[in-house]
Amino acid sequence: MKADIAAFKFGTLIFLLPILLALGIPAVAQNPAGKPILTDGFGSWNLYGVGNSAAIAEEVTVTGQPFTKALRINTYQKPAGNGNIGLNIKITSPLQKGDVLWISFRARSLESQRETGESNIELRVDQLVNGKYVWPPYLERGVSFGKAWTETSLPFVIQKDVKVEEVKLVLAFDAYPQRFEIGPVTFLNCGSKVKLADLPRSVVRYEGGEPDASWRKSAAERIEKYRKGDLTLKVLDAKGKPVPNAEVMLRMKRNAFNWGTATSSQMLLDEKNPESKIYRDTLLKYFNQVVFENEMKWNVWSMQEPENRGVKTKKAVEWLNTHHIPARGHVMIWPSWQHSPKFLAGMKNDTASLRSAILSHIQEQTTLMRGQFAEWDVINEPYAHHDVMDILGRAEMVKWFKLARTGDPGVKLFLNDYTMFHGEGAESPSEKFFANVKFLKENGAPIDAIGEQAHIGGTPPSIPKVLERLDRFAQLGLPIQISEFDINSNDDEFKARYLRDFLTALYSNPATVGFVQWGFWEGMHWFPVAAMWNKDWSVRKHGKVYTDLVTKTWWTNADGKTAQDGTYQVRGFCGDYEVTVKISGKIVQQNVTLTNQGNSVSVHLD
Repeated sequence: MKADIAAFKFGTLIFLLPILLALGIPAVAQNPAGKPILTDGFGSWNLYGVGNSAAIAEEVTVTGQPFTKALRINTYQKPAGNGNIGLNIKITSPLQKGDVLWISFRARSLESQRETGESNIELRVDQLVNGKYVWPPYLERGVSFGKAWTETSLPFVIQKDVKVEEVKLVLAFDAYPQRFEIGPVTFLNCGSKVKLADLPRSVVRYEGGEPDASWRKSAAERIEKYRKGDLTLKVLDAKGKPVPNAEVMLRMKRNAFNWGTATSSQMLLDEKNPESKIYRDTLLKYFNQVVFENEMKWNVWSMQEPENRGVKTKKAVEWLNTHHIPARGHVMIWPSWQHSPKFLAGMKNDTASLRSAILSHIQEQTTLMRGQFAEWDVINEPYAHHDVMDILGRAEMVKWFKLARTGDPGVKLFLNDYTMFHGEGAESPSEKFFANVKFLKENGAPIDAIGEQAHIGGTPPSIPKVLERLDRFAQLGLPIQISEFDINSNDDEFKARYLRDFLTALYSNPATVGFVQWGFWEGMHWFPVAAMWNKDWSVRKHGKVYTDLVTKTWWTNADGKTAQDGTYQVRGFCGDYEVTVKISGKIVQQNVTLTNQGNSVSVHLD
C-alpha cells in the first residue's frame, strides 16, 4: 500500500483512462465484456506531488447513483508551492497491439475557479522506459464535468505491445483550485476481436442541440432581420440617365460582425519561420479582428525595459492596419495579486502606493499605446479576481475607466469577465457579472461594451440559456462581444455541433457585435485541443464549421445585370463591399457599406 493512500478503503474502484465528457448516458450502462486491468480499491494508487493526502482526498458517501462511495478531491487545500498533483497506478496485465480498451466513470464538480465553472482532470496513459516517463504518452485526454453526475465512456485501441512496467495510468488534477467527486471507474481490455464502433461511447448532449429545437427558427428570422439589408444600386451614364443591362459584380470585403482571434506580435512580424507565413495567411483569410493574447498584460509589460514597452506591438498594429484589421488591447488591470506584477502585492498595507501604482500603469499604457487599439479591456475578471478592490473599494474601478478614457479618448472600453452563462438566481456568478457592469454604468464609468470570454468545457451552457443570458445582459444597453472563446474537449463531433449552434445563437442576437477566439492554430494555443487547425494546418471539424459560416453562409457575393431603369437590387449581409460595373468596355468600381437599414447607391459611368 502506497504512502498517503492507506486511509482510503474505496470499495471496488477500478480506475480508468480518459476522455470526453458526456451527457445522456443511462444511469446504469451495461459494461462490455472485458478483463479489468487495475487492482481493486485505492490501495495500489499513489498520490503524487503532495505529502499529506488528508487535505486533498477523502472517501465520501453518495446517494442516487449506482454506487454508494466516491472519492472527493479538494485542491483548494493544496499546500503552497505544489505544482502538478494527482493519482497514478500501474496496470495489472500486459497489452497487445490492437487490443480494444474501454473506460467508463462518473464524476461531478462541487466547485471550481476555472472560467467554464467546471472541474477538469487530465487522464493519461504514460509511456515508461526504465521507470521514467518518455514522451509521447500512449494516450492523453482532458475531461471536464459540471455539477450534475456525468458519465464518461471511451473505447480506444492501443497501438503497440505494452508490458506492465512500461505503462502508468495517471489522473492529473487541474491547476485551477477545484473540488469534485469521482465514482468507481472501469478500465477493461476487451481484446482485439471487438469492434471499436460496437462499444458504448459518450456523446455530449446539451439542451437546444436537437435538429428540430424550437430556437432555430426564431434565430434564423433574427439573423435575416438584424444581420442583412437591402442594397439598391442605380447605374447612370455621364448624362445621369439610367443604364440598363450593365453587368454588376458585388464582392463582400468585410463582414460588419467582428470575427477575431488572439495572436502575438511575434507571429505577425516573424519573416523567418515558414509556419508564420501560413499563420498570417490563414488569419487574413478567416479573421477581421485580433487581440494580443499576453503582451499587454501588466505582469508581462512590466518585465520589459521602459523604452521597449509596446514597441513590437505597435509594429504589429502597423502591419494589421495595412490589412484593415483592428486590434484589441488586453488587459490594463487584472485586479489580483496572482495576475499582477509581484511588486504590487507588497503594497497591500499601503493603499496610497497601491492606488498610485495602478493609476500610473493605466496612464503609461494609454500614453504609449494611444490610438493603436479599437477596443481595450480595462478590467479583467473582477468576479473572481478582486484582491485590489477588497482593499481600495469597488468604486476604484470607476476611476480606472475614467483614466483610461482620458488616456485614449478614441478607444472602446470593455469590462471583461467569464461568468455570463454561469448559474441561476440573484447570487449566481452570472448576476454578479451583471451587477458589476450595472455598478460601473450607474457610477459614471465610461464603459462602452461588455466582453464575455465564453470558455466552454465538456458540459456547455444550453443554447436556450445562451440566448436568455444574452437578452439579459442586453438590458444594460451596451454591445456584447464574445472575447475569448474556445472549447476544451477532445470530442470533435461535439465541438463542431456546439460551435455551429453557439455561433448561430450569438449572431442572431442584435446586441452582439463580435466573436473572438482565444487562438486558432494548435501550434499556438493555450489549449491545443481547442484549436481549429492542427499543427500540420489540416482543418478540424469545428474549424470547417467556423470557416463555412463566416466565409460562405454569412457572406454575400452576387452577380447580375441592371434592369431597364438602371437598378440592381440584392439582399446581403451587413458589411463592406466592392461594386464593379461593366458595360461597353467601361469598368467602374465603388466601395459600398450595407447596414440592416439598407442602402441606395448611385454608380456613375464617366
